Amino acid sequence: MDIVRASAQFLQTVTPVFPQKVRGLVTFGYQSLSLQRIQSVNSNARSVYPNRKTAESRAYRLAKSHLLRRTFPKVVTVLGLVKPGDKLAVDFSDFGIVQVLMFAKQTRNGRALPIWFKVLPYGWTKETSQNAWVNQAIAECMVAVNCSVTLVFDRGFAAPTIVEYLCTQHILFVVRIKGDKRLLGRKGGTKARLLRAGLHPVWAYGNRLNLVVTPEPAVKLKTSGKAKEPWYLLTNDLSLTAEQVTDIYYHRFEIEEVFKDAKHLFGLETRQFKLSERLTTVLWFVCLGFWLHQYLEQTLTSSKTVVQTAKQLPVQSRTHYWIEQIKYALQAEALAVIAGYPC
Repeated sequence: MDIVRASAQFLQTVTPVFPQKVRGLVTFGYQSLSLQRIQSVNSNARSVYPNRKTAESRAYRLAKSHLLRRTFPKVVTVLGLVKPGDKLAVDFSDFGIVQVLMFAKQTRNGRALPIWFKVLPYGWTKETSQNAWVNQAIAECMVAVNCSVTLVFDRGFAAPTIVEYLCTQHILFVVRIKGDKRLLGRKGGTKARLLRAGLHPVWAYGNRLNLVVTPEPAVKLKTSGKAKEPWYLLTNDLSLTAEQVTDIYYHRFEIEEVFKDAKHLFGLETRQFKLSERLTTVLWFVCLGFWLHQYLEQTLTSSKTVVQTAKQLPVQSRTHYWIEQIKYALQAEALAVIAGYPC
């Protein structure tokens, strides 16, 4: 099976998830936003509909469809992207003037797989309100994935409101905290940085948790000459060993590659969206593009070489490879039709 047929088969799998009235928009969005780099919504629309007015009209309808945006999370279940026991990294990133909270599945291949996201409303600056908003986003994401997973957070999420909510809802998590965080252990209260490397039962944020202190690296920072600070990792999964907790947090950094690929390769870095709804729509189709790339890797025999090469050379972007391969395959098919040759 070649890339063109595999991409069409992927669309046939995804489209029935959506209500009949928006399936045409799904096909249009897939062709204009998921298969190629985004210049602008209207510009990409004209690659599907050469007539300017028709293209802009379809792009407008695509951005305004609330039904389409509400249905996208169901695709995660249909494609089986998340399974019980998976680890989802959670982090914020700037997209123009807005921030996006992303949940991405760890793959241990250097790049995470985006699963679910939510756009922070414009002008939201109050920390307490933002933490409540994060809790609401976590609740919505857990409904979307519909199975037991472990959420992995950086230090910015180590807030009482968030940690206490995760414990109350029995959501497994690993979160990094600052060394100055005071914890209650068997020998009374002490700061995390004063504990030796290893696993320590502690009482923090009103709950019984485990703290993992990683061994302090011997490597010195070039800028300050000071030793790097160990990681201080809190988790409510009391069955994990110190090595397992450290390994889970280590792969959290895969989510940074998702942001990098979405911005630099799909072209969202320089795009300015005046409406958060339009950014949400575009970002869902970008996620669909990531899901297509995984489908191609699993479907095409020739992709095994790509995956192995990417594992050996983490700096090589598989996203860039697939965007270029899809572009080449679609152009080759069009040129063959124009020239009168069979595809």
